[in-house]
Amino acid sequence: MKNIKIIFLIIALFTFTLIAQTDVTKEPGYVDFGNLAEFESTTGVTEVILDEDLLSILAQISTDEDPNVMAILDGLKLVKANVFEVSEENKSGLEAKINSIDSKLSGTDWKRIVKTRSEDELANVYIKHNNNKQIIGLVVTSLEKSGEAAFVNIVGTIDLATIGKLGKQFNIPHLNEMKHQKEKSDEK
Repeated sequence: MKNIKIIFLIIALFTFTLIAQTDVTKEPGYVDFGNLAEFESTTGVTEVILDEDLLSILAQISTDEDPNVMAILDGLKLVKANVFEVSEENKSGLEAKINSIDSKLSGTDWKRIVKTRSEDELANVYIKHNNNKQIIGLVVTSLEKSGEAAFVNIVGTIDLATIGKLGKQFNIPHLNEMKHQKEKSDEK
């Protein structure tokens, strides 16, 4: 009888834990980039995935160095960045993936705030607002033909003025450029 109670308690706790966890893929600021595994065969690959629990821990640890980090991370549910070294073999595939994501987001309630198309660079920055005009999602896709390609998605309440600090604090590629993008858009 004791074993049945223990098993029931374990099942109940496990079920409660599963229910308590939020599925970030259901958040309005989440974007599925699809399968990026085909690009992982290159030599330079970086993947950063910071979920809500890890972001909370990092905020607590980082408050000693920078008290503003807690404010930056408050409300974030996911920071995901995939960065690939661009080579002749993967350049066209990466460009096609970026264009596919751009097409997917262009016809929706995502707002493109940056678009760069040149011989050497391809980049898009999208934001998504909620009904209160808060930014709840950010997507950055970029390709430097002689450098790196990046796919970044930040889910949760976002302040563009401080997002560059997030990139610098946790060494997340291409986020430290967001401060400069915001300053450029403010000048217009």
